[in-house]
Amino acid sequence: MRSTLKSLIAAGALAAVVTGPAQAADDVTLRLDWVLGGYHAVWHYAKEKGVFAKNGININLREGRGSMTTSQTVGNQSDEFGTADGGAMMVLRSKGLKTKMVAGYLRTGPSALIFPKSKGWKNWKDVNNAKIADSAGGSTIFLFKAVQKAMGLKGNKTILVAPPAKVSSVLSGKADGTNSFGFLQKPIMESKGTPAEYFSFADAGVNVPGLAIITHEDLVAKKGNLVGRMVASVQEAMKIVQENPEAAIDALRKAKPTLNRDVHLAILKSSFDLYHSAASKGKPLGWIPPKDIENAQNILVEYEQIKVKAPTSNYFTNQFIK
Repeated sequence: MRSTLKSLIAAGALAAVVTGPAQAADDVTLRLDWVLGGYHAVWHYAKEKGVFAKNGININLREGRGSMTTSQTVGNQSDEFGTADGGAMMVLRSKGLKTKMVAGYLRTGPSALIFPKSKGWKNWKDVNNAKIADSAGGSTIFLFKAVQKAMGLKGNKTILVAPPAKVSSVLSGKADGTNSFGFLQKPIMESKGTPAEYFSFADAGVNVPGLAIITHEDLVAKKGNLVGRMVASVQEAMKIVQENPEAAIDALRKAKPTLNRDVHLAILKSSFDLYHSAASKGKPLGWIPPKDIENAQNILVEYEQIKVKAPTSNYFTNQFIK
């Protein structure tokens, strides 16, 4: 018995020498693009299911206040990762921000002008002279400038509000419509008793990538292993949320119990259609289509949001996609 015990102890000691002490998980922040909504359930569900933990990541999910703001917090290294509108990040990157997309999330652009059906708007020309609610830190505030130029809109007044106040500013009559994600705000507006419609920015010719996982270029260069583990977590998160959206919403509501379950479940399910773009067909979740980035840069240059073209590799990398 004693010899057996000694053998087990010796074996355990040898294993400890061979394998070494368990590696501590990396503390990582993921700054979201916006205040919590149904489409963010993907991250909360993945955290609850241990997806990040098994990849050696202790994830801290932080609520956002707009893609421009998130891009800046990642760019100044206050956050390791963020979810941000691809177009917003590209514009800031062209101005010197050292960020890069490492995985696509909503690969089709969701930006839109959302408004009550009672407005009777049938096309973009009806939007002339309208008051539009927007938020200073969001991507739509500059993307709408491109829409205005593309559609020849005149006389619009932008009313700046806090992110959670976009819908209420329209319902109160302070604004005629609001720029945001169409799939997000339409159900919220209708849950408050106001039938709604939206005009997609993409339909106006301003078709830029939707949300992407972004990080600082220094992290890509110096901590590629961490970035790779984060991207692997993102890919698995996007897979499992589609398999059980109801459980994902329940995980999200643990972080924000005030969210209406039915409304935000519908929002989450609607977001799945945006996980792919026409150019990503047959590619893994998270893969960023170079063609989409090239087209986006052309649009942003045409509408004077990016001044000088750069190699598309400045904006993204697929090196961590498996």
